[in-house]
Amino acid sequence: MIINWYGGGCYKVAAAGFDLVVDPQSSDSGSRLKADLLVRTAVPFPLDNVASGEIIGPGEYEMSGVVVRGAPAAENGPKELRTIYKVLIDDITLGFIGNSSGELSEKALDMLGEIDILFVPSNAMGAKFIKQVGPKVAVPGWGDPIKVAGDIGQKPEAQEKLVIKKKDIEAMDGLKVVILES
Repeated sequence: MIINWYGGGCYKVAAAGFDLVVDPQSSDSGSRLKADLLVRTAVPFPLDNVASGEIIGPGEYEMSGVVVRGAPAAENGPKELRTIYKVLIDDITLGFIGNSSGELSEKALDMLGEIDILFVPSNAMGAKFIKQVGPKVAVPGWGDPIKVAGDIGQKPEAQEKLVIKKKDIEAMDGLKVVILES
């Protein structure tokens, strides 16, 4: 699996001939990034037409062996739908919190369960999300990823991309925070 960060909450996950893009920053970046599946953690109401190969809300989905589960984020409101996702791809479980600043609900925590790699915002809640979920790898995005790493007590070097396999995750002892360059 190869993970790249494109700023904000936009990540591209390439695994087993399948490309997942999460939270592209503009309406066309998903196509520029070549996605087999596009997932959005926040969309404005009213919901526009949802394109084929795009997921924008709570529920259970599957495409080409990639399983996606979504639960509502705590701060949903009348103007925006926010969703937290769990994605199983290439035997690795990914969790995407989005740019959430509210507490994780019990329903969201239950849905996430055990996460191998957790993508969190770099806000005041980022370190708390990591502690609540307890992933093997945490990847902060949005604001200041270095601050989140510091809040967890780590000082990782920034890297261009994360290349990882399930056996690498299984061999880890404790949490590893990964800072990606956009």
